Amino acid sequence: MKTLSTLALLTAATAAQAYTLDVNVGQARHSGTYDDVSVIGLGVGSQLNNEFHLGLNVSRKSIFDPVVALVDAKATSATLDLTYSLSPMGGIRPFVGAGVGAVRFKGDSIFTKNALATKFFVGLAFPITQNVEFSVSAQNSKFHGVQELENGPKATVTSWDGIAALRFNF
Repeated sequence: MKTLSTLALLTAATAAQAYTLDVNVGQARHSGTYDDVSVIGLGVGSQLNNEFHLGLNVSRKSIFDPVVALVDAKATSATLDLTYSLSPMGGIRPFVGAGVGAVRFKGDSIFTKNALATKFFVGLAFPITQNVEFSVSAQNSKFHGVQELENGPKATVTSWDGIAALRFNF
């Protein structure tokens, strides 16, 4: 009987969670010599409670150096993001969060193929309906330990990303 009651409790807790799907678009402004580029992304997650959301986000952007044209690659990152929502103010919900994961580079002009990815973000969410919200955020994204050339120095590729997103709650 104890197993059945534990199973019922776990099922009820799972049913109380809201699952989410995020669709993201934005612009990345790289520090250093890299060009500014567009960012697209998709995320799936779960609303853990009223304040916390945990999600897996996958995004893609280009890394291009127009000055010396040594680097022209695509960066696909996957991060596990934890978001904390502050108290709503007049229907607008501010939030802060952080993420950690990995990035994979594709292109012959960059030596590093995989690296650590981190990000910190702040934003505002605006409810559209009970199941859909629009958000805008600014995030500081970093790819750590990136080598442009074989035996070259490792560097951190940093960008400030402006992101607009739609979140669908299920």
